Amino acid sequence: MPSLLLIVFILQLTIHLINTVGATAIDELLWTLYNTFPTPTRSAVHESKTLRADVARLRKEMNSTSSQDEFAKWAKLRRGHDKAVAKYDENGISIYTPSPLDKITLLAL
Repeated sequence: MPSLLLIVFILQLTIHLINTVGATAIDELLWTLYNTFPTPTRSAVHESKTLRADVARLRKEMNSTSSQDEFAKWAKLRRGHDKAVAKYDENGISIYTPSPLDKITLLAL
């Protein structure tokens, strides 16, 4: 049986580490570790990262193209960018929206 002093020390150390490092950094680390295992959200998160990189690439390419001098190329990039943003937003909503099955699982716990 651990002593009360040891429990209080570990609790204070944990609180100090969370305050020092930051809760968001710890949350991101735990989310990354969770997604390294074969979980239901792993493929969705991977697809979301791919879509985000695609949106950033298209935005960078679109910004480097003159809309007046190369209008056809710029318009094609703009349509692709809009389509990629719509798909990214749709994917982001589906990842973070809990399903009814998740609610049932949480109630069972």
